[in-house]
Order: sequence, then C-alpha cells, then structure tokens
Amino acid sequence: MLYRTLYCLYWFRVAPEQSVGAVIKYWSPNEEGGTNSEFLLLRNKRGFWGFPQGHKEKGETELQTLVREVTEETGITSIDIQSYIGKISYSFFRGDGMKSEKDVIFYFATTNIRNVRISDEHAGYRWVSYLDALLMLGHRQLKSILSRGHRKGLY
Repeated sequence: MLYRTLYCLYWFRVAPEQSVGAVIKYWSPNEEGGTNSEFLLLRNKRGFWGFPQGHKEKGETELQTLVREVTEETGITSIDIQSYIGKISYSFFRGDGMKSEKDVIFYFATTNIRNVRISDEHAGYRWVSYLDALLMLGHRQLKSILSRGHRKGLY
C-alpha cells in the first residue's frame, strides 16, 4: 500500500506553475514640489483585489513575462522595473478539481501612465495609497509582498 501511494505521488505530482507579478506605483510631481504616488490594484471577477500577474510562456524571461502581463492586463505600455521584491507560493484547485501549485515572483515597477484599460479577466481597478492597498488586498501573501517592498525601502 505504501509503495502504491508513493508511486502515485511521484507520477502525478505537478511542477509548480510559474508566474510573475508587479507591484506598480504611479508617480507624478505635485504642485507642492513633492510627488503623488499610488499603487495599482486589479479586481478579479471573484471580487478579490490583487496585482497584475500572469504565467511565464515558454522561452520568456521573468522580466519579459512581467512586461507582457502588465501590458495585457492593464494596457500600460511603459513601466520602469526597479527591483525584485520576493516570491510567494500557494496551492489551489483548478476548474477540473485537480490541486495545483503556483509560484509567483514579484517585482516593483513604476510608471507615469495613469490610464488603465483592464483585460476581460478583471472587473475593475483602482490607484490607491499604500495603506489602502494593504486594507484592500484580498490575500495575506499579497499583503506580505507589498509590506516586504516597503520594509526594503523600495517605496
């Protein structure tokens, strides 16, 4: 029995899906001589707020994936990738009932483009302050990524 269990675990294990995401900060000079800065959150069809992210396609680097996904999901075509923030890993059940694993690598990026054109996979977007983003993010690990970038002094 143990052999059969180990055999099934070996043959049916799935390599984690690889995705790349971006914590995007909009900045612009304000009238007081400082800067305005807000973070972009996307709301998915289930109502959860998160960051632009998506799977790596064959042959892509992480940064190529990042630029492609940001463009596809937001219409923003110009970002300045600043720094690596960190990685999160989680499990979920796919539509067919199979359990899947996902690793998402996050980078911090800035943009001076405020106009967003969301993709069909999203239901809305908002530019929000750091504190509002912490309150709105639906998943603990996304809050952790945002906080990690703040602790690193990235924003």
